Amino acid sequence: MKNSDHIKKIFVISNTHWDREFRFSFEKTRHNLIRMLDTTIDILESDKDYDSFTMDGHTIMIDDYLEQRPERKAQIKKLISGGRLIIGPYYTLAEEFSILQESLVRNLIYGRKTIDKYGGKSGTVAYTPSSWGQTGQLPQILAEFGLDKVMFYRGISHHESDAEWIWEAPDGTKAMASRFAIYARYNWYYQVHRPTYRNRIFEKDYIWGEFNESPFMICDQFTYENKSYDIVAPVANFDDTKLVESIENMVKTEGKHFTSDVFLAMNGHDISVAYPLESHVIKRANELLFGKYEIRHTNLEEFWEESLKTIDKSKLKVLKGERRAYLKEGMWTFLFPSTISARTYLKQKDFSATNKLVYFAEPLSVLSRILKGDSNHGYLDRAWRYLLSNHTHDANGGCAPDAVCNDMEYRYRKVEDIGDIVVEDSMSHITKNLSPINFMKDDLLLVVFNTLSYNRDVVELLNIDIPRVEKASSIAILDANGEEIEFQDLQFSRSDIFIDSIWEVPTIMNSYNVKGYGRFTDIPAMGYKVFKVVVKKAPLMHNRTLITSINSMENAYLKVVINSNGTLDLHNKETGKDYKQLNFLTDEGECGNAWKHVSPIYDRKYNSLSSKANVSISRSGELSSEITSEYEFAVPKDYADGTKRSDELVNMPIKAIYTLDKEAKRLKVKMIINNIAKDHLLRVNFPTGINTEYTFTDTHFDTIKRKIKIPDSTGWAEKAGGAQPLLTFVSMTDDRDTFALMPKGIYEYEAFEDNNNNLSLTLIRACRIKLAVSEEKQTELSDIGIACQGENIFEYSIFAGNHEDREQIIGKMAIESDVPVRIAACGTGQGNLPSQMSFLNNRNSKVQITAFKNAEQGNGSIIRLVNTTNHTQETELEIGFEFSKAFLCSLNEETIEEIGNATNVNSLNTKIIRLSIESKKIVSIFLRY
Repeated sequence: MKNSDHIKKIFVISNTHWDREFRFSFEKTRHNLIRMLDTTIDILESDKDYDSFTMDGHTIMIDDYLEQRPERKAQIKKLISGGRLIIGPYYTLAEEFSILQESLVRNLIYGRKTIDKYGGKSGTVAYTPSSWGQTGQLPQILAEFGLDKVMFYRGISHHESDAEWIWEAPDGTKAMASRFAIYARYNWYYQVHRPTYRNRIFEKDYIWGEFNESPFMICDQFTYENKSYDIVAPVANFDDTKLVESIENMVKTEGKHFTSDVFLAMNGHDISVAYPLESHVIKRANELLFGKYEIRHTNLEEFWEESLKTIDKSKLKVLKGERRAYLKEGMWTFLFPSTISARTYLKQKDFSATNKLVYFAEPLSVLSRILKGDSNHGYLDRAWRYLLSNHTHDANGGCAPDAVCNDMEYRYRKVEDIGDIVVEDSMSHITKNLSPINFMKDDLLLVVFNTLSYNRDVVELLNIDIPRVEKASSIAILDANGEEIEFQDLQFSRSDIFIDSIWEVPTIMNSYNVKGYGRFTDIPAMGYKVFKVVVKKAPLMHNRTLITSINSMENAYLKVVINSNGTLDLHNKETGKDYKQLNFLTDEGECGNAWKHVSPIYDRKYNSLSSKANVSISRSGELSSEITSEYEFAVPKDYADGTKRSDELVNMPIKAIYTLDKEAKRLKVKMIINNIAKDHLLRVNFPTGINTEYTFTDTHFDTIKRKIKIPDSTGWAEKAGGAQPLLTFVSMTDDRDTFALMPKGIYEYEAFEDNNNNLSLTLIRACRIKLAVSEEKQTELSDIGIACQGENIFEYSIFAGNHEDREQIIGKMAIESDVPVRIAACGTGQGNLPSQMSFLNNRNSKVQITAFKNAEQGNGSIIRLVNTTNHTQETELEIGFEFSKAFLCSLNEETIEEIGNATNVNSLNTKIIRLSIESKKIVSIFLRY
């Protein structure tokens, strides 16, 4: 029987958990931050026995503070460099499953930058007091930043391990880990600090006049809803008569969880401030417990250094991969998995903004820099700071009030705008430097840019304005050989367009606006290809189309039939598999909050299968055709009294737009839903008929296999559910067929053990803002943003393929659906660039390139790759630009060793880098120019 007799040392860590914006908006929270840091700095400056204060696990709050308190920068730097004010390793504490993989890396890069800026030491401990579940590759990611110890408490249950354990990433990287103990990061705070300071443990009662302090609250007509009294003259109390008993009870309660003789005592809480009597309390505790415990005021680095002296690693539990366990035993440390479906619109904005930076702005800025253009480093740095500042967990989890989320939308718009600026600057620099050879000065060119690392064939929409000429009625697009590419026109109309120049006012060109679909083939990997637009006098004749009847369409791979209820039937021509009644909606009640889905006691569930839809052909053509279905879906208005759904039904207008392109194995879907209901969970469903026990999905730098069966959680502290996170795809496969969904910014799916092997995506989880700032009081706000009312637009692709397609090919297709080619119209260039060029070609599609960016420091670029398969992969990178040396480097972009096998393959200085990448390994390469 485990007990606490082995505990000899108690290490007290003074800390705060600082939500940058959660209960209040950022500016109002920063006002509290200023008071907190002013107080903390004064204590650290005046009390030399006060060892240190841990500023949570992130760094952005130091920038936030000094923006308003620049006069205290020298003090801040002295305290950070002296190890007394401890920051990092993250820039912001993110909810991991609501952001994309490269954001995790940049978060740590910007955390390290901030630590370095203020003279701090990076350390080896990743204090991670956030995220509802932990992504599996985190040990590998952290190790590349020198962090071989990690501490968190959500996603691991007490029955799985002792407080200390070993966490192994899919690639085999191991980290020492701590799940804390029963009280997580609050044990000294609740069991010692509160009894000796306030004569309370868990009790949150306030007795007016009990202490000599001054409560204050504005209570006039301008009082805001989420109001509270503020103690403006707090009294620092200490009752040492309760000290010994409190410490002994704490050790007795939790000591058995620790495997070394060191007890980790965390003194801090959400938005807590350094306590001025802390060093005195610890000194007094040492006097009263002398000979039994050594009680030390210290930091997490010293805790681990001392603990590892007596931990027998060979006896520690080793846990592998992602940590998403529901809580079987314990308190507070629930998984709370439902944040991934709260405020889906925020997830969609993050998805779009991140992709614009990672897959468009950054690679194009690299190409621009290689060709002597601007790298736009300042712009990209600004964009990443805006993006990462949105990744504070309660905010990007969708848990915060509307004021916070409105600010987030503003910052996402900033990221999108900056991304557009960098993309346009980079593309225009390249087009300006194209060679005019083989073109006339009045030619109009199209330059198609491919920012993925392999050649592509695409069908893409064009929206261009061309000079107006007499009797023109259509265009043709010619390749370098003068051959017409396939083109499907939609519109050819007179227009006028501004011509902007720095030398004069905007001028106006008489033009034709042309919209249509072009099929562009063999677009070079990470490069571009030039086409020419010519005017035709005869209109294009559309004799061929993918439409086969009033409600069906097909191409070489798929046959699609839209049913009278708005669903679709899909036939896979390769395997003969038929999928029936896909894309129907289900709706159930929601009584929970942003963290947790809770069904009403008396729920009623609805589906759209009995709907009557208007089905129409909305586009007909050989390259791209489209069928639209429109119907109304009747659901309860809200959850009435909270125990059952309202008897009043409201009709939600639904529009489903199905798009099929030539030679595509996937069907694109756009769902436009006017949500006029509240308190409901809306899902879209796909009866796959695929008999399997597993799903495959992508997560951060990995593809993982998850069981569909929900674990039996009878008697657990937290009930297990079937909803799971994804990033860009989820698939099911048997011995013949593969079915997959590829959503854009929709992060929650569930596969069901039913007769149809149903696979669903959560589109809307319309709950209420119920702030659980304290377990004893839940504040429900009137904020409506989390109900996601009004028009919601969701995009995803449906993939039907064979068994061999499986998850790696699907992962490649998912990226293609998220990263279209970019196209620019331009005049003839004035440089010497060829009409097509490839800068980076990855010859093994099972190895994914996840980033191509300018290096943070030095003259060079970074290529990031990952092998998500279960086997070692060999690949060759064909580099189409000059560089002097290639190095393997860490995710933090510190060089490790030179790659000596880069060889020239032609007279154009193209070089080949050969790599062998082990299973599940992330590899970064620094190319020095």
